[in-house]
Amino acid sequence: MKVITTRISEDYFKDLQMIEKEEHTDRAEVIRKLLAKGIKEWKVKRALELLREHKLTLRRAASIASISYVEMLDLASKHGIDIGYSSKDLERDMRSL
Repeated sequence: MKVITTRISEDYFKDLQMIEKEEHTDRAEVIRKLLAKGIKEWKVKRALELLREHKLTLRRAASIASISYVEMLDLASKHGIDIGYSSKDLERDMRSL
């Protein structure tokens, strides 16, 4: 594990204290959970942006976002990204197997 140091606003500090109490855990664990969630959201958002711009394949977008191909296909559909293959197409193909 690596150690990082950062400055945060007083409001964020108060929010962290509130979450610590609610979660019954220490500050380091709260920060790790929030950071992991933020990174996950950023990766998904970035993968969707690149997919929308046709800069990568669906499979590569799923890899960048650290999710499955089917999850990425579903997200692309929900975000109106046309990849030429919908989740309904996938369901149909799965039934035919």
